Amino acid sequence: MKNKKILNRDRINTMLSAVYDYPLTILEAPMGYGKTTAVKRFIEQKNLHTCWFTFSDFKNSETAFWDSFANAIITIDTQAGTILKSLGLPTDAPQMGKVLQTLDSLDFDGTFLIVLDDYHLAGDMRLNRLFLRLAQEELEGFSILLITRDTTGLDFIELLSKGQCCLLPKQLLQFTQGELQDYCRMMLTDITDTDQQMIWQYTDGWISFAYIILLGLESGIPIGMSTNLENMIERTLFAPYDEKTQGFLLLLSVMEDFTAEQAAFVTQQEDAPQLLKRLDMENAFIYYEEKTGIYKIHAVLQNFLRIKRHLSTDDLQNLYGRLGDWMMSQQNLLAAYSYLNRAGRSEDILAHLNNPKNIRNEWLDFEGADELFNRLPRELLFQYPFAYLLHMFYSILLGKENEILGWNERLDELQQYYKNMAGLEETYRNRILGEILIVRKFTRFNDVAAMCASDAEIIRLLNGQNSYITLPENEFTFASPHYLYLYYRDKGSFCKLANLLSEDVGYAKFSGGCGTGSDALTLAEYALETGDLNNVASHCRKAIAKAEIMSQTGIVICAKFSLIRLRLIEGNVSQALHLLTELERHVEKMNNSVYNTTIDLCKGYVFACLGRPEQIPTWLQIGEIKAADFYDQGIAFNYIVYGKTLLALEKYDELESRIEQFEAYFSVFCNRLGLIHNQIFEAVARCRLYGLEEGASVLLVALDEAQADNLVLPFAENALHIMGMLKIIIQGNPGNTFFNHILMLCCRYESAIMGLPHPVATLSRREINILSLAAEGLSRKEIAARLYIAEGTVKTHFKNIYQKLGVNSKMAAVKIAQNRGYLSMTEW
Repeated sequence: MKNKKILNRDRINTMLSAVYDYPLTILEAPMGYGKTTAVKRFIEQKNLHTCWFTFSDFKNSETAFWDSFANAIITIDTQAGTILKSLGLPTDAPQMGKVLQTLDSLDFDGTFLIVLDDYHLAGDMRLNRLFLRLAQEELEGFSILLITRDTTGLDFIELLSKGQCCLLPKQLLQFTQGELQDYCRMMLTDITDTDQQMIWQYTDGWISFAYIILLGLESGIPIGMSTNLENMIERTLFAPYDEKTQGFLLLLSVMEDFTAEQAAFVTQQEDAPQLLKRLDMENAFIYYEEKTGIYKIHAVLQNFLRIKRHLSTDDLQNLYGRLGDWMMSQQNLLAAYSYLNRAGRSEDILAHLNNPKNIRNEWLDFEGADELFNRLPRELLFQYPFAYLLHMFYSILLGKENEILGWNERLDELQQYYKNMAGLEETYRNRILGEILIVRKFTRFNDVAAMCASDAEIIRLLNGQNSYITLPENEFTFASPHYLYLYYRDKGSFCKLANLLSEDVGYAKFSGGCGTGSDALTLAEYALETGDLNNVASHCRKAIAKAEIMSQTGIVICAKFSLIRLRLIEGNVSQALHLLTELERHVEKMNNSVYNTTIDLCKGYVFACLGRPEQIPTWLQIGEIKAADFYDQGIAFNYIVYGKTLLALEKYDELESRIEQFEAYFSVFCNRLGLIHNQIFEAVARCRLYGLEEGASVLLVALDEAQADNLVLPFAENALHIMGMLKIIIQGNPGNTFFNHILMLCCRYESAIMGLPHPVATLSRREINILSLAAEGLSRKEIAARLYIAEGTVKTHFKNIYQKLGVNSKMAAVKIAQNRGYLSMTEW
């Protein structure tokens, strides 16, 4: 019997043609139903351009997938693929918007298909969000096919109800009785009708089981002697091989896929290439992909082998260890560390990470990393101080709590160990003690006095050398466009804080220049917030000049944001907008997801101040934000911008309902500027909902809080919303120079804004009609049919709509149109 015959089933190809009609198709069936084979046959016949990715049982697959996907896009458009690779898998709304915008600009020519095999092994919810969002957008010529054993956790019901998703269950893949009879005759020309009927009864169309029964029948094993799949595989696929080949198969089962060279290395079988070629010819459950040079074992056989192998713990760990060594030789460090961890070779991981050349935060996200560092004796961790410190640093930045012992306590232990160690070379001891102090700084985040107190000692201990742990490319401003915002905590401390930060530049001296220019930036931001407008620009220019030398983009953005705000308060709106446009173009070229978010915050802030909500980035307009951590949308600065956005949109009910939530976010790090902005938001909301006096009472509290530090700009920038309340307050406090200064700035701000032309985007009746249909869940194809126009015309209309509304996706356009009341207009 020729093992690799495949029955041509036109019915299955017709079924899979759903990929042309839906943005997302889900093929769900247990293992052994021929899912992957069916899809591969379909692709071969249709000559589709595919990005095929098979998920493994390892974490971190999402990183490998995104790299594979970006490479596939590069074959269509080099620039777009490079942009996607730099952006990385979307983690938030701004990043998702950039990805959608990039993909929507491409011409996929109706033949691009993402195939995600074994999707049930994908554990990252970001992937679910990405694929569901791509399906909602219905990119022309772009389709997704998920091959999975289980759809649990994939929330596709809404897409299904709107006709944007097609679910193909196992019943459609099962061989019909007629198809199974044809298959049996193709495999065994002399098979009897009785045997065919028995195979149908035993397998119920499960093709892998049918194939194995046929193998057994050919070998003289009667049908029904064993109805257990595992026993049948044993007798038909495993037992016929000699002992050496059986052992080779068992060893191979530790790998998801492999090259011949990799198999030889891991199994230590020098003749592995020859064995694999023979297995590929003889066994339909082992197959070779000519294009990639990779062998794969079918899940049915793979599961059997893993149950069968009965390797000792030592033997299994040795295999994982060799696999880890292979991955290390290929510089696939995340996979290498993961396998070495499974192998119990924790010390090898620590030794590799302890080398300063290998210190990168992203390499600590391997499978089981947290568990490894928690379970190892600290005496062992002490032997690899840089690996241990890197783990602590990475965990602190991500806001992880240690369940066994707090970070400060762990740092204390390590510090005492190296302080007291006898016979240690002094330079090495000092290096470790200095790195400990650096990591400890971040346990005291935004307590500036405590953070800066150790800088001189760190510099002394490192003896002028740069840290291994903190690198010049680390993000100094944590995505916030306002540096002082991060550290201003206590009432009456603003001036002292500014003086301290402007004088302390120690961090840059031991981090390779990270934070260069922050001293001048501090003075610029302090002058701006307190209304000392004559001294803002010069400090901004100094900060930019210093920061650019050391490629400190975060500092540059903050300084230019201060310049933009200065021009607004001076009444030079056109120059402010010109600076904003220049900054946006500069950052866009960098294609960095963190800086892209920071620019969106700048834009949102500026256009909210100007009362132009339609020009605020879409994700802020529709509230696609989440609680902030160190690297997420500026440590809650996003909530200042979101609050200002709600003011600009005149959504006072929603703003009032958000006040407590905002306060909670600002209180995490006691961000005092955020809390004062929040009081202004509350005052405006109360004023609009309950009257002038109600709002004024809250605004007075905010003014009293701000007066201790002479903070004037947060009020001036809300001039459009607080003038009436402010005048009432001043009537009761006529001699208060602080209040009067704010009133003067507010009048200047209001005058500059009110005189500006304010073009508002308008949609045509046809565009409104198209968006209304999209809001109902109709696809582009269905919209075209409903309106008797070509699909290409619908796409053109959507592009025009995106441009007018300043959005980059269909879902965003629908939400914005709903916000602005366009979709309540009469359709024609």
